[in-house]
Amino acid sequence: MARDGSGSREVRGTRADRGREAHPRDGRGREARQPRKMLRPKDTALELRREEYGQIGLATRSQTSRRRQESRLRKIRDLGSTRPPFPFKPLIALVAVLLVASVGVLAGTSIMRALQQPAQTQEAGSKVKMKGGRSTAIDDSKKIFTTTYDWDNATVKSGRISYKVGGKVVSRTGVDVSEHNGKIDWPKVAADGIDFAYIRIGYRGSVEGNITHDKRFEQNFDGARKNGLDVGVYFFSQAITPEEARDEARYVVKQLDGYATAYPVVFDMEPSLSGDDRISSLTNDQMTAIAKAFCKELQKNGYYACVYGSRADLAHYDLAALSRYGFWYAEYAKAPTMALRYGIWQYTDSGKVDGIDGNVDLDIDLTTALEKVQKAEKSKAQ
Repeated sequence: MARDGSGSREVRGTRADRGREAHPRDGRGREARQPRKMLRPKDTALELRREEYGQIGLATRSQTSRRRQESRLRKIRDLGSTRPPFPFKPLIALVAVLLVASVGVLAGTSIMRALQQPAQTQEAGSKVKMKGGRSTAIDDSKKIFTTTYDWDNATVKSGRISYKVGGKVVSRTGVDVSEHNGKIDWPKVAADGIDFAYIRIGYRGSVEGNITHDKRFEQNFDGARKNGLDVGVYFFSQAITPEEARDEARYVVKQLDGYATAYPVVFDMEPSLSGDDRISSLTNDQMTAIAKAFCKELQKNGYYACVYGSRADLAHYDLAALSRYGFWYAEYAKAPTMALRYGIWQYTDSGKVDGIDGNVDLDIDLTTALEKVQKAEKSKAQ
């Protein structure tokens, strides 16, 4: 190795001296002290925290730190500007529309309920809310043939029968009509003391079996209602299966379109004495099943149902099986001879009423008297 002029050896590259720096020495041979360098914080976050706690001021913040902070702020602003605004106005408009619609529905429902009569229950255990009106149902099927009325309490005036309980008239007078009665002057009918009207809504043909609409149904239905009469409807059936009977009931429901009739919808099936119709060959069990299917379908749709017939017609049914619906009995006499609990009695087919040309069927509503009898029986049983 080479030597320098002072006679000392120059040693380089040894592990002991690696990384050492040459420092100037003072006159005593000691290393001269160098002024201490001020360390500046390189961590921007640390610098910001120190500034937050008052340890440094804005004046000491480095240019690099300010640029970084400004860049971060610009990114935050840019991110906020690109985010779509929340649709407050469309949401408020939608809520307002829904509120208005809800109020309208509630108001309409309240009006309809106010116009309808109080709901009753025809079949025990039924959860269907009935549309109102009178029911002819018999509470106890075991008493179906028990005498209900005392006909000594009946009076006849001008060919019209009324019934009293406790000296007070509890019956109502009605007519039943169809297109065969022609055009009817309903204001005159109402003025002649008629309280209610049964109107044929349709029928099934006795040969081909097609359902046909009564040509004057709308005219009679609207005319009776507008002149203050309570209305009920009946369907003349020629159904030969329960399914056909249900079709007839659905037809009635569709035609009524939600209107709450004051009287039960009536199932009218009258086998021909000549035997030339669709139903004359049916057994009693078949006819009972058909009538029951019709009535049950009506009840499912919120309408009371009832079965019409004379003594001969009703002989085709198991009446106990239909007692939950009740009966509209037809017998043309001064007093009925059949001991049957019925709610309506058709007592003549040759009545006279102003506004109706020719003869017309007259009926007496006994549902109030029937209700009184059945309530008295319940109270006595308790």
